[in-house]
Amino acid sequence: MIRTVSLSLIILSFFVFFAGRALTQSPPPEVSEQEPAGERAPGEVIVLEINGMINPATFDYIRTGLETAEASSAEALVILLDTPGGLLNSTKEIVKLLLNSPVPVVVYVSPKGASATSAGVFITLAANIAAMAPGTSIGAAHPVSLAPGGGDEKKESPGEKPAEGDKKSAEEKEPSSGDKSNEGIMGEKLENYASSFIESIAEERGRNVEWAEEAVRKSDSITSSEALEMNVIDIVEPDLPALLASINGWKVKVSDGERTLLTKDAPVKNVPMTAKQKFIDIISTPDIAFLLLSLGSLGLLLEFYNPGLIFPGVAGVVCLLMGFVSFQVLPFNYAGIALLAVGIALFIAEVYVTGYGLLAVGGLVSFALGALLLFDTPESDVRVGFDVVIASTLAFGLFFAYVIFYLIKAQRLAPQLGFEGLMGEAGDAVSDIHESGKVYVNGEYWDAVSDEPIAKGERVRVVESLEGFRLKVKKA
Repeated sequence: MIRTVSLSLIILSFFVFFAGRALTQSPPPEVSEQEPAGERAPGEVIVLEINGMINPATFDYIRTGLETAEASSAEALVILLDTPGGLLNSTKEIVKLLLNSPVPVVVYVSPKGASATSAGVFITLAANIAAMAPGTSIGAAHPVSLAPGGGDEKKESPGEKPAEGDKKSAEEKEPSSGDKSNEGIMGEKLENYASSFIESIAEERGRNVEWAEEAVRKSDSITSSEALEMNVIDIVEPDLPALLASINGWKVKVSDGERTLLTKDAPVKNVPMTAKQKFIDIISTPDIAFLLLSLGSLGLLLEFYNPGLIFPGVAGVVCLLMGFVSFQVLPFNYAGIALLAVGIALFIAEVYVTGYGLLAVGGLVSFALGALLLFDTPESDVRVGFDVVIASTLAFGLFFAYVIFYLIKAQRLAPQLGFEGLMGEAGDAVSDIHESGKVYVNGEYWDAVSDEPIAKGERVRVVESLEGFRLKVKKA
């Protein structure tokens, strides 16, 4: 009995102790889905800088930047953007990265005077926060190479009707569905694809879908203030510190949920391109790729013209190989490649065949046309610069002008072999010369005659060659 009571008292004591402790303690705080701003230290802000065309190096740069940001639990990834456009495939892959990023992404079109053109529009709209600096622009996302002839076809605005006097001409210009060229059909398909693609991006990020469509179909471009007013971007700030201070506390939706940005006092870490990325970025530029091809061709021509120099030939081969690497990255036009090949073939023929410049002129024309068409493809909205084409064509032109000049000059020179080559040469009399004697000219002894007496040791000059291996000389 006593044992039972004792055991009951012990159990009751433990129960009272723990119940009292539970009652005296405050309840645990509720765990909120979102940690309020200011209760945690801000993470670092990773900054990438893109200044140039969008290419595979750009995609790899952004991919590695996102991986770095995720591994370091970064507060946000900021992309400083200034681009004229770029490759369609690279743009698609970058958009995928941004839309599925677990790290908040801020695309900031900066500095003043910068632009997000063509591919840059897609990238800016795909960001969690789209920002621009004053004095910047965005737009012109139409695939410019799609219209027949390489330009944009002017499209009528919805509801716009041609004037009465223009109806006939409009009907004449309007091709029937059966008369459309393959180029026109492919251009229309690609334009429709680009339009639907950018509309889906704008819809996903809650931005102006109508303007996004106009940016593709009508190449519409707007300023930073217009973009903010039209809900194309989220904010306009003059510099990065001001931008980070302004977006502090903003809530953004990422792939794994909602995040509140703490960017006001966050440390900023600039991440540059790696050496490999810089190399691919450089050779992926159409101007650089074409210059490598031009320098390679010029080096080989110098080697063909003057065999044994070695350096021009080796440098030419290296430049051509690097140019071929560029072609593995850049989409190219086979017609441009064919024209370049014809031009180089005509250059080589000019070296070995006396064409007096006609072959070279044909090569220059073919080379220039090939350069203009080299990267004229629907997959890219960048081209070889006209100034680069002119400079390369002039370089080849000057080279062949030099070759032709010295070719003509050599043909006009007096022969340098035999008696004819001795005309005008100076020498020494090795004996007294009255009617005949001996002279030493160009390392050889010759029989000589003279109309005047010449003493041994005097300087003489050859004036005529005579039969019997004799030279006619006079006092020098």
